[in-house]
Amino acid sequence: MLETTDLIHYLKAATIAQLGFLILNFLIRVKLSTRSILGSLFTSSLIAYFICPWLDHSTNTFILILVHTGCFSVSIFFYLFVTSLFEDGFKLKTWHAVLFLSLNIFCFYVFLASDIRSQNTIFAKVLFSMPQVFYLGLILLTLGKVLKDKNIDLLESRREFRVIFSWVTGIYSMSVVLMEVITKDSGYSLQLDLINSSFIFILVFFISFRIFQFRDNVFPTEEIQTEEVSDEPLDETLLQKLDSLLKVQKVFLQENLTISVLAKQLNVPEKKVRRLINKGLGYRNFNEFLNQFRIQEAKFILSDPSKNDFQVLRIAMDLGYGSLAPFNRAFKEIVGMTPSDFRKQKNQVK
Repeated sequence: MLETTDLIHYLKAATIAQLGFLILNFLIRVKLSTRSILGSLFTSSLIAYFICPWLDHSTNTFILILVHTGCFSVSIFFYLFVTSLFEDGFKLKTWHAVLFLSLNIFCFYVFLASDIRSQNTIFAKVLFSMPQVFYLGLILLTLGKVLKDKNIDLLESRREFRVIFSWVTGIYSMSVVLMEVITKDSGYSLQLDLINSSFIFILVFFISFRIFQFRDNVFPTEEIQTEEVSDEPLDETLLQKLDSLLKVQKVFLQENLTISVLAKQLNVPEKKVRRLINKGLGYRNFNEFLNQFRIQEAKFILSDPSKNDFQVLRIAMDLGYGSLAPFNRAFKEIVGMTPSDFRKQKNQVK
């Protein structure tokens, strides 16, 4: 009969093997992209999380730093990978690198370079608990955003996966972080390690299976931009009706326009509208769909010399944006410059 310690080692070894296989999938089976690289980094950080407790001060310094960096970065790579997984057009930003460096420097100081662990002052205890609090906060922020953006996702399989992923990962991650905070002064627990190892093994298998179950939808190639849900033919009459709403009635100018509102105007279920916009028009995200039509209209207005006295804020509000910031952001993302610069360029040409 297996000893508990042996069982833990076998579970961890099996999980590390699963994670290694997942890295190979990210780097070989799917197209090399920001998503696949972030997926590999997140998976590597999970391996580091497993290996970290096995290290001691006799370990090679380079390996020690490398493994601890991965261990300390699990929550950041989790945030980046999950965001890229569910957010089309995700791009890495400078503040991501700043956050990564800041957290690692702080964690290396708290856990390795200082003697805060052995101090009994309130300040030392708060400082020692701050990384776990940050991890928990970042996990909650990530999963909250995943659920919040579910309504604008046009890929049905990814919408369903959002909910499952958020609940399963969220409950588990919060349990681990809270348990680490509660038991940090209690020493190693064989039973807790067994439970933790078992759940991670199951979780990794589940997430791996679900991600690659709809691989082409999560990691699309240039040719694959829509979701093939079924062989059901597209309703051409409904597509023409939607086209009329967009081009004649300019329904996209309505503020706070949602899929639900559009579904009521078309008198069909929301699921049918999502499929229509995704498969019929080629969009994977409802906001992307709205922005394309709104920015096209904005370009027309900004190119008209008779409307040069129209303030950019007024144009943004007329196009259905609640404020100037999202309009500027969407315009720059699609056109490559701000609305003001676009207007100046058009005026110079004329």
